[in-house]
Amino acid sequence: MKTRLLLLPAVILAALAAYFFLTRPGAPAGGARSGTVAEPAAGEPPASAASVAAESATPAAAMPNDRSALRDWIDRVLAALELGPNPAAVEQLKAALLAAEPRLAINAIVEFLGEGRDVATGGEFALGGGGALADAPTLRVMLLDVLGQIARRTRSPAAARVSRTVLETRDSADEWALALRNVAWHEPAAKPYLASKVREMLAHGPWRAQPSAGMLEAFDVAVYTRDASLVPELAEAQRSGGRELQYAAAVALDRLAEQGPLEVMTYLNTHPTELADRPLLRADYYAKADLSQIAQRAAVEIYLGRPDVAFEEKSKLLKGLATPATFVAETLLTEAPPPDDGGPRLDALARATGEWLAGDRFPDLRAPLTQLRQRLAP
Repeated sequence: MKTRLLLLPAVILAALAAYFFLTRPGAPAGGARSGTVAEPAAGEPPASAASVAAESATPAAAMPNDRSALRDWIDRVLAALELGPNPAAVEQLKAALLAAEPRLAINAIVEFLGEGRDVATGGEFALGGGGALADAPTLRVMLLDVLGQIARRTRSPAAARVSRTVLETRDSADEWALALRNVAWHEPAAKPYLASKVREMLAHGPWRAQPSAGMLEAFDVAVYTRDASLVPELAEAQRSGGRELQYAAAVALDRLAEQGPLEVMTYLNTHPTELADRPLLRADYYAKADLSQIAQRAAVEIYLGRPDVAFEEKSKLLKGLATPATFVAETLLTEAPPPDDGGPRLDALARATGEWLAGDRFPDLRAPLTQLRQRLAP
């Protein structure tokens, strides 16, 4: 974190140098290709290293801070990228927009996005911290990310409005990922809408056949909604998708059960055939339960008493309750659960196990319950 903060002034100064260099008299509309030098206009001497260094020392207060200047900068980066990848230009533009007056940056980005133009950056859809992107595959994806960050910081509805428009058509899975994130950031009550869009995304054949990195990250939106009715769609993607899609669906299912254990257990108990073809995997989802919560304990007891659930599956649940597994990674929306020292949860599990044995609640499970009690003994 300290390194990022120390580098920010340097990034802004570099952005200033790029802007004034690109907007000087005779600069080409598209900018220079990365690694080359733009040809000077007729009668203009070539820029010297000293002059470029002097321009880079322009104070941050001179940052272009009106909508037309920011919009012009976006257009120049678009033209530069049409000549080839230019990661420095993209990063300088990103830094400038994030540092600009928010209303002006938002207006410039919204205007550009409304025109539908785009160009590849040569980068990839890669997450940084807090759901923001560290890299983007296209200029529009980068701008949607920046728009979402600015709107979140200023509580502006602009990113959510633009994102809902993006979600009306299926043009780009990567744009959908950020649009879903932007709506979630600004509209906490929009979870049913987001769940419906996740269903739409998972049902779109071309995206399923060749899932982009953004689409794979967008599975986290299902986790964010805590909507257990998405279990069938996620389970189906885990069965029939390609390897990357299967893995993304498996992680999303596991984390959905972790983030919303009661919702998922209730859904599975009321839909007994769901995941019946993957019984040991289903047991893992019940193993997320915290038996210190009365409703979650009741859901586990319903499961343990179900005649359609085999002994092997129930035994796996009992083994997993003491040490449930979890996935830890950078995610688009959700956060990893806080570290669990196991104290209250394990105490509740030991208490429930003792009560089940004392009351002979599950006679066919006496052996695995006894083993679990021994494991939990101090």
